[in-house]
Amino acid sequence: MKILISGVSSFLGIYTAKELLSQGHQVYGIVRKESKNREKLESLRGLQLISVDMKAFSSYVEEGELALAEGIRKQEDSFSREAAFSRDGFALASLVPNDLDAIIHFAWDGVGSKGRENPEIQEQNLLMSKGFYQWGLQTGVKYFLFAGSQAEYGRGTRENPEPVSAYGKAKLSFSRYGLSGGRVAEDSAFSEQCFRSFDDTEETEQEKAKETEQKAEQKAEQKTEQKAEHENPMKFLDLRIFSVYGVGDHETTLVHTLVQAVLAGRSMDLSPCSQMWNFMEARDLARAIAFLMEGGFGSGTYDLCSQDSRPLKDYVLEIESLGKAFLEKKEGKTLSTSSTLLRFGERASNAEGPVDLKPSIKDLYDRGFQEKISFQQGIEELYQHFYQKRV
Repeated sequence: MKILISGVSSFLGIYTAKELLSQGHQVYGIVRKESKNREKLESLRGLQLISVDMKAFSSYVEEGELALAEGIRKQEDSFSREAAFSRDGFALASLVPNDLDAIIHFAWDGVGSKGRENPEIQEQNLLMSKGFYQWGLQTGVKYFLFAGSQAEYGRGTRENPEPVSAYGKAKLSFSRYGLSGGRVAEDSAFSEQCFRSFDDTEETEQEKAKETEQKAEQKAEQKTEQKAEHENPMKFLDLRIFSVYGVGDHETTLVHTLVQAVLAGRSMDLSPCSQMWNFMEARDLARAIAFLMEGGFGSGTYDLCSQDSRPLKDYVLEIESLGKAFLEKKEGKTLSTSSTLLRFGERASNAEGPVDLKPSIKDLYDRGFQEKISFQQGIEELYQHFYQKRV
């Protein structure tokens, strides 16, 4: 298959590109010229890089048509292809095959805690994504796979999502846009009123009325999605990605911070970690994406997760326990299994709040997908990775 990946320099983008290349696919990756991960990408033999500012796709939606750039510069070598764009538009179609099979859309700014709460950044992401979708539709792409997030569910469920952050609301808005075949002009999930905070204790009559309205909207959306599935030649796979970890992720993530704290023998302040959680190793996530893309599955929402959901605190304590066992094996240190340097309840929760993750495992596993990396194996590999960096 011929596949175009946006945000290919991201943590998940790199893993997905590696997996698809290993399976013999022809892979093109959109990357910013100034990307810090560019060297990692250029080492992937067969990956063809295209330098594009994804914000250029916003003009596609605003102007209603794709304008061709007057000034296009191509610079090709064995692993990369470059393109410069004018203000009038862009000619991405000249740099990828005209029979492109699939798009995998990872590109999304503002994924950190501060960015997730920034409505301007998230609105720009939404506009850019709509333009990218329309470009794919008119280019004749067969599959559009969107890297969504568990943040779209927020405090709700798949049937009645209640995203908390601006990030989750924008992701949900684009998911609905894609599932409707690009027919949803403006999604209420990302309207101005949704930026107010949720009241955990009081349910007003207005909120009850809104809930009734949401149910009616949900039924209407299902009909629209069914119509889009029938009429739209480009299948839209809404990938709700839960927590993914692995070598190469940001070192400020919970898993990486915890692994390094255990290796250094330092204490770590944490939230209560009482919510239900789900972790999936990055290589399995990449394999899951390839599995869905190659399986000929139709448009719809797919939860990408492991089969192991449990309280976050259990995961955290297992990471600590595996670290103690690792150090004992490497350095002969005997560390008490009863004592801990983890201080639960000393920090507030992140931008999404202490929400429970309740993914549906049937989306993947009832279709025949199988994980290869256990949580224990993945964490032990992380300990080995960071230990080697220290010595």
